[in-house]
Amino acid sequence: MTPSSPRPKHTKVYEDIGEGHPGPWPAPEDQPDPTAAEFDASGQFAVVGTRRYVWALRYTADEYIALLDTFSGHIAMKPAKREHLYQEVRRLLAARPDGRLTRHWSAVLTIGRRL
Repeated sequence: MTPSSPRPKHTKVYEDIGEGHPGPWPAPEDQPDPTAAEFDASGQFAVVGTRRYVWALRYTADEYIALLDTFSGHIAMKPAKREHLYQEVRRLLAARPDGRLTRHWSAVLTIGRRL
């Protein structure tokens, strides 16, 4: 899956358990830069540079589930929902030739100058 490709199959599982995200996820390079907006809104800083870093990591089912276990939404999820989700993640990844999922990440560095 590339950052701008259609929604992955596991998002349907989130929708089925009432934990779906409305609309498509934006590609990492299209995510807004909240720090730049804060700089502008403060009137204290001017943005002099922004750099976006985008990368992808590959996960086995166990690695991905361990990652999901660190997200507050998954921690707060009712145990039965979470277990159903994790079973489906395992099932979907087991059906792939390499058994892995690609997850894209991004980080933004915003440089400002005090006005």
